[in-house]
Amino acid sequence: MKNHKDKLMMLVEEYRRKNLPDVRERDLKVDLSSNLIVDIVGPRRAGKTYFMYLIIKKLLESGVDKSQTLYVNFERRLLNPLTPEYFNDLVEIIYGEDLLENKLYIFLDEVQRIEGWERFVRSLYDEFRDKVKIFVSGSTSKLTKSSLSMLLTGRHITTYVFPLSFKEFLGFKGFEVPEVLTEQDIARIKKLLEEYIEYGGFPEVVLRDNKEEYIETLFTDIIMRDVSPLVKNPAVLEDLAYLLTSLSGKNVSFSKLSRILASRGIKISVPTLEKYFYYMKDAFLFFDTMVYSFKIKDQIQHPRKVYCVDTGFVNYFGFKFSEDRGRLMENLVAVELLRRRAGKIYYWKDQQQREVDFVVVKGSRVDELIQVTYGREEIKEREIKALEKASEELRCKKKTVITWDYEEEGEINYIPLWKWLLEIK
Repeated sequence: MKNHKDKLMMLVEEYRRKNLPDVRERDLKVDLSSNLIVDIVGPRRAGKTYFMYLIIKKLLESGVDKSQTLYVNFERRLLNPLTPEYFNDLVEIIYGEDLLENKLYIFLDEVQRIEGWERFVRSLYDEFRDKVKIFVSGSTSKLTKSSLSMLLTGRHITTYVFPLSFKEFLGFKGFEVPEVLTEQDIARIKKLLEEYIEYGGFPEVVLRDNKEEYIETLFTDIIMRDVSPLVKNPAVLEDLAYLLTSLSGKNVSFSKLSRILASRGIKISVPTLEKYFYYMKDAFLFFDTMVYSFKIKDQIQHPRKVYCVDTGFVNYFGFKFSEDRGRLMENLVAVELLRRRAGKIYYWKDQQQREVDFVVVKGSRVDELIQVTYGREEIKEREIKALEKASEELRCKKKTVITWDYEEEGEINYIPLWKWLLEIK
């Protein structure tokens, strides 16, 4: 029976012998000149591993020898059971093979699966400092929270990997956006946008023929592997996840969710429900926005708006694009704002129940107000009044309505979704 070091050495040797898989460019940037630890986080199967491969490829193209790179995937079955001993074994391999003669690039994939990894990474960084560049990845936002933040303060920078942006999706489909668009180009872009909304942007879904089957597998995989091990009643998780996808873009309170589940014969307390939601949020399956208010009490008491990380999940498990195009567009805009790190995202609502979908806050000021609707003819007077009221109250002049294909500039700017996603003025 092989010991820990032998198993780890087998994976290291396997990596050295194999050619890197074919990787596609992503619209992601990472500073290779800095010695800061790079933590790569995002939902399972969004492309974190392939982003690591892409970084390695760029290093090799710049003249770095493959022997100066070290890649370990801690989800490989060979390494089970996972123990912190692997970290000491890794250091022994580094010393034993004189890997520090030149700068060493270390890639630790899904490292959060081993307890105490944060202390090891800090120790590695502090001990070798200018001799190593460390990359870590994980499928949970806890990779960048709590103990990591305290242990690695000033030592790390975070890169988020979400499902493909629309621009990346077009690239995966072999369509490069030309500088000057023809009517045919625009028609093609709109057609591809419908596919993007329907099936989402997870790379393997985009590249597969049996898309719906894989969407279901992927959704279940995220729940079973990243959330279920954390809860006492995993049977409730799938029901809760399906319910949340169907409520995407709607105002939801945990007490309301508890009542809905109770009506279906599923009894779960509000505190437990809240805990389960945050586990799914940590796994990047869902995220939420709070009402914008100058009073913290209002933000806590008002319902949240919940969104899913991928419209493919919403379309498959929640509701179809043909049923409610506006809400799926809103979900897509929410994910894109999250991807762009545009600022803190809220929604706005007043006592007359007028609502603005997104309030984008940068620093201490409101930077932009955004409404999302499928068509110009569907923009109700109340929605325009909501924009104007919020604009006055929040002192924000930048008002945007994202539509399917209507466009107009003025006091309120109307922009088609495809243009907004591609950041075309």
